[in-house]
Formats: sequence, C-alpha cells, structure tokens
Amino acid sequence: MGLPLFSAHGDPGPSFWHFADSVGLAPSPGTLHNDAPHATTVIAVRYDHGVVMVGDRQATGNYIASRDVRKIEPADRFTALAISGSAARGMELLKIAQLSFEHYEKMTDSALSLEGKANYLSPIIQRNNLSSPLLVLPLLAGWDESHLVGRIFEYDGAGGCYERFDFATIGSGSPFAEGALRLGFRSDLNREEALELGALALYEAGDNDPSTGGPDFVRNIFPMMITVSAEGFQEIASPEVGERFRLINERRTESRGVAGGSLR
Repeated sequence: MGLPLFSAHGDPGPSFWHFADSVGLAPSPGTLHNDAPHATTVIAVRYDHGVVMVGDRQATGNYIASRDVRKIEPADRFTALAISGSAARGMELLKIAQLSFEHYEKMTDSALSLEGKANYLSPIIQRNNLSSPLLVLPLLAGWDESHLVGRIFEYDGAGGCYERFDFATIGSGSPFAEGALRLGFRSDLNREEALELGALALYEAGDNDPSTGGPDFVRNIFPMMITVSAEGFQEIASPEVGERFRLINERRTESRGVAGGSLR
C-alpha cells in the first residue's frame, strides 16, 4: 500500500492526530461512569544500560474488572509506553501513539528522537484529558540511540512532559511503590538489580493498594516486566517473572509480613 495523497491545501503533515481529526477518526468525548475500569500501577527504573518497566495486570472499577490487562506496550522497537487511568481510553492512546510515530516517519522519511516522541504525545494527552472525563496518564521510557542511555518521561493531566532521571511511577499504588524505589534506587544499578527493585516496588503497591493487582499465584498471572536497551524492547517471560515474585513472597512469609531492618 502506497502513502496517502493529499492536495497542497489538505496535507495534514506529520501529525497523525491532526490527520485522524480531519477525517473523523479522532475519538469523541464520552461520559464517565463510576464503574468504568481503571488501570493502575506502573513503574519505570533506570539502570546503567537501559530502563526497566513493571506493571500490574489488574483493571478496577467498583470491582475487579480484569486480572490480565497489558498496560505496557512497545510504541516502537526502542520505546515502551504504559498507561494508568481509564483502561479503555488508555488502550486507545497506546494504539494512537504507535500509529503516530509510524505516520511521522513515513511522512517525513526520518525517525523521531526519543525526546521527540515524548513531546509528540503531549498534545494527544492534553486533547484527551481536557475534552473528556476519561483521563489517561501515560509513562514513556526508552533507549536514546543518540545519547546511548535509557530515559524516562512522565506526564501531568494537562499533557505536561517531564523527564525523570531516576525512576517514575504512575497509578493509585504510586505512594507505596515510590517508598521502596526511594530506598532502593542507586544511579549505578545494573539490569538484575533494577528488575529486582521494580518487582519489590510493585509488590509493595499490590500489598497496600486495593486497586493494584500483585502477583496472582492461584491463577499464575504475574505483573509485566520489560526492559528497553540497545537490544530494543524485551518482555521478560512469565515463568521468570513468577519466580521473582515467589522469592519476594517467600521472604515476606518468613517474616509474617513484618517489616525488617533492610529493604527486602
């Protein structure tokens, strides 16, 4: 399939959002229902050669709407995008982001930088959150091919984009996850240490926040864990993720849930 053709006055340019809006594809504002499912906690941690992201799998309204939602997806080979807030609108935003980056590259014959991708999302988030009660707060992380480093970008409700140089967390379990992250983060973390810290932070969120789903050992449903590095977006296999959370759970079982004197 070739590129779409536009008249000189009708070319929408490299913005997929403007193109979707011009042909009537942009989503219209909806009505918020109290029981609309919401996605919850996602964590991103920088390490020496990339970024780790960990996300719970639960969507919650007035009840547990789903236990196996995927809240982290590759926006492209070197970029991961995660969502919290309205689950349905968040999934739509993930698809729009993927299409937007691809559309930009096809229309300009050049790739967006990681920072460019982060800024590119701001007006999309702003348009959604300021025109609809179905709010979405994403988290973008990836490998910067220009600077050879992992980077993390978070957003406020109006689309403001802010880079975090250590870690970031979104969703209702953030206060509990951030406590573990603040205690355990170091600037020289390696991949294994970052994965362990991310898993522990999400375990803390699931243990204290009723809207965050922790590891489900009955159904063998475990949080998503991914890395983005020079090798690209890589998702950790479920058996390995399950084993990480089993070890944390065993340590907590031994202490009967009582906090110890060190970060565990």
